[in-house]
Amino acid sequence: MVQPECLTFDRTIESLVAAMSDAGGLPADLIGAAAIHVREREAVSSTAMVEIGVSIPHTRLDGIDRITAAIAVSPSRVYDVTDGLPISIVVLVLTPSDQVNEHLEFLSGLSLLLQSPDLRRQLRDADTMEKVMLAIRENERDGA
Repeated sequence: MVQPECLTFDRTIESLVAAMSDAGGLPADLIGAAAIHVREREAVSSTAMVEIGVSIPHTRLDGIDRITAAIAVSPSRVYDVTDGLPISIVVLVLTPSDQVNEHLEFLSGLSLLLQSPDLRRQLRDADTMEKVMLAIRENERDGA
């Protein structure tokens, strides 16, 4: 999602799981469960990296067969954390429950990729999903 008007963490998660389902990455009957699991996981420990404006909410989920991710980016904010600080890049990650190592490896690689100030700038400046995907692919290839 590019420049979404989510405003809250809960709305962001609802929008991202719906987008995953619309794209065929999440069965429609798992939308509610996915959102609940992500919210429960986030309540235990926030995934927001406030200093760089990034959040990677994630959970493992029964009923899916591969890692599925969705992204929301905005030049200003997708949502604000509780103290009013903006999060402008959100990547929601769902992984099959039995893929613990794959889950951790994917999150590690994604976190490392998003440490790049250049990539974050490219994502925030993107005005189409094609530009978002191009920025990610180029930075993956460059080893950012």
